[in-house]
Amino acid sequence: MPIGFNRRGLLPAKTALFRVDASPGMGMGHFMRCRTLAMELIRRNWVVFFIGSGLPRELLNIKSDRVNGAINLIEFGPHQTSSADVGELFALIANQFRLDVDCLIIDTYFYAREDFVLLQRFYERRSVLVIDDLANRDTPAQVVLNPNPLFSSEPYKRQKIPNILCGEKYTLIRPEIVALRDRPYNSDGIIMVTMGGGDVVKPLMRVLEAIPDNIENRICVSVSANCPRDEIDDWINRDSCRRFLNIDSEKFPKLLASSAFAITGGGTTLWEVYCLGIPSLCMVWVDNQKQTSVVIKEQATSFLIDLAEQINQGLKSDFVESEIRSFKNGFTPAIEARRRQQESFSVSELIRRDKTSLLIDKENVTDAELIGRILQEFRNEPEPWHEMMMKQRALIDGAGASRCADVLDNLTWQDVELLESDWRKSFENWSL
Repeated sequence: MPIGFNRRGLLPAKTALFRVDASPGMGMGHFMRCRTLAMELIRRNWVVFFIGSGLPRELLNIKSDRVNGAINLIEFGPHQTSSADVGELFALIANQFRLDVDCLIIDTYFYAREDFVLLQRFYERRSVLVIDDLANRDTPAQVVLNPNPLFSSEPYKRQKIPNILCGEKYTLIRPEIVALRDRPYNSDGIIMVTMGGGDVVKPLMRVLEAIPDNIENRICVSVSANCPRDEIDDWINRDSCRRFLNIDSEKFPKLLASSAFAITGGGTTLWEVYCLGIPSLCMVWVDNQKQTSVVIKEQATSFLIDLAEQINQGLKSDFVESEIRSFKNGFTPAIEARRRQQESFSVSELIRRDKTSLLIDKENVTDAELIGRILQEFRNEPEPWHEMMMKQRALIDGAGASRCADVLDNLTWQDVELLESDWRKSFENWSL
């Protein structure tokens, strides 16, 4: 067993291995939520390793009021197939750790059911946690974590997974954000525009070009360091006194906390906005963010513009003009939304069928009038926005990582039911 230091001296420490990647195309969402959970485990004296490719080394050293430590990095992959990936991962665990790991945490869309089956069959008596936000595949494991708010646990119950951590109680918010949760809100603060990590230039520029020139607040555009920036720089240089760029991930939490309004994608940053309580407009532009629209329509916590599907094309800015003060009315009841979600497991299918999102067609330029009216409204009519902010903070309290770590601290082995076909599956092409 690895040995780690704590305040009482030299003691055995539990070990967690995270299988996670990052890249310009993939973005940083998987990495950041794993980092959040890892930081909480390190605070509890776990020894943590990240295994993957494209991971930012500069974010692996952690120094804060609550955590002081480091995540160990093992470069791994990329592999051409998931079976090659999981085979090499198992070999690494066997050779470098002698299979003596307390928890293997997997956060990737790359693995299929048969890859998790391999781990269950050959990685005996060791716990595997799968971080999943789609529920579009079987994930046989001791623990599944779906950090999306309001997501039903039913898809995982049907798989008979022993430990299910699902919904807003387990949403992973990094401690740098949680530490700023009690700061005073300032309506004169910046307008934050961020679409997440990776190459997000196309959807980002559509938003930036739609922001009216007469907005009083300064505008911060935040992107990852590897995002192409020529078009973004051109937009900022047109009014460099009121517009600025941030590529420093360490500065981002304080910038976000100082925001009067946020325009974000539908990923991890949106839940950080909710934890802080900031008036927001959400741009859903990729399919794996579709669960976000269910939360927004059910809880009325943000305005939603859906760039990924052609839904409710007739709404656009007329919606803001006539309905902005009553946007909380007419949302799908919680029980009905969850029932439909359980029926299909596919949030995007639910949205296509029921037309629950406000749309700006992805083939057209984002409606400047719509964004302009929303940005003006948050200054002119503050009461609805303050109610929105209270709803956000009530939904995401920032304690998700701690609740997850509580489960891992006390986790005991529980067998996972596999199908007969899983036991007949041949892994003869895989070897140590």
